[in-house]
Amino acid sequence: MLKVAKFGGSSLADARCFLNVRDIVLSDPARRVVVVSAPGKRHAADHKVTDLLYLCHAHLEYRVPCWDLFRRVRERFLQIRDGCALQTPVGQLLDDIYAGLTPATARDFLASRGEYLAARLMADLLGYEFVDAADWLRFDYAGRVLTEESFAALHTLADGRRIVTPGFYGALPDGAVRTFSRGGSDVTGSLAAAALHADVCENWTDVPGVLAADPRLVPQAEPIARLTYAQLQALSAVGMQVLHESAVEPLRAAQIPLHIRSTHRPEAPGTLIGCPDAGGGADGAVAFAARRGIAMLRLCPVSMEMAEDVRQTVAQAGVSILYSSAGFEQMTLLLEADAAALHRAAEQLARQLPRAQLKLRENLSLLAALQGGKGALANVVAAIQEAGVPVHELTQADACLLMIVNDSQFEAALKAAYGAR
Repeated sequence: MLKVAKFGGSSLADARCFLNVRDIVLSDPARRVVVVSAPGKRHAADHKVTDLLYLCHAHLEYRVPCWDLFRRVRERFLQIRDGCALQTPVGQLLDDIYAGLTPATARDFLASRGEYLAARLMADLLGYEFVDAADWLRFDYAGRVLTEESFAALHTLADGRRIVTPGFYGALPDGAVRTFSRGGSDVTGSLAAAALHADVCENWTDVPGVLAADPRLVPQAEPIARLTYAQLQALSAVGMQVLHESAVEPLRAAQIPLHIRSTHRPEAPGTLIGCPDAGGGADGAVAFAARRGIAMLRLCPVSMEMAEDVRQTVAQAGVSILYSSAGFEQMTLLLEADAAALHRAAEQLARQLPRAQLKLRENLSLLAALQGGKGALANVVAAIQEAGVPVHELTQADACLLMIVNDSQFEAALKAAYGAR
């Protein structure tokens, strides 16, 4: 069996975390490929290493000294090295990076050094081989992953070896470093698993799996044991931030299960996603996700033929469409943008459709309930209304029931819904 184990920044914040990851990896001989992020926050007032590196680059652009920021990055890595009693010359590596910094230093290169150095240290700690992501993960100049080329390269480099590779970045055809968007180490883990035909892709983080609701609002929220990829996609589309949006497809295409687990509670079962028998089979709600601060625009009458023109007008005004439905000469759109863009879109539509009535409601929240099995969610809706929260709109989208409530009453709605699941 082969497991690709990806560890996020919260799992690598300091030396104690590194030692914990070592114990997790070495506890299972199937964990032969490890993907690491840059060290994350050690506490609420701390900074992620990647954030500090981005700030360093901003200083360089404006020709402002960045040593005070870079020194903090240097100290973080030296503390990890010393706390783990490692021999990696991370001090010299950092000194070389700093000596080469100029206003022309590429942003992606500097931002990627957190993952690079974390992987060097983790390889030393585990006794694994270090494989630079720039040596196997290839992008074209448009920023698209060259899948076949990348997979072939990693297959050669990892063949028969136990390796650690950095997440978040790869290389362009000219060798320059190219990064994913934030959270891109998730994508690296998925691509590595697909390239090596892994049996499981593990994503280790600071929560014990995918939780049924936001734990900041519902402290008792429980982990979900199993989900299908379709269910995960439905939750992600309406605001649940489980992993990077581009991390799902490589695993889904290769039919590789994703196991989300907690480094703080490695004994916990976590959430298994995408295995043949995954997915909540129980009736009722499985989980809740949300988008706060949205708007709802309703137009009537609008013909089906005009619906696409309406969507184009809204998008051209700089407004994101979260969901739209059209029928019976009425169209409803759930929108996300600042107030100025929303009103600009409404004014343009009023000119475009002079006979239509437009109603724009702002300061709303979208609460989505993921349905398990075939059970109805009437009890969830009833519980929200019994809590004194009006539900302005109800609609079904794939496996989710979408409910629109006042943003000021969102917390009460979520707690009531969770209690009725």
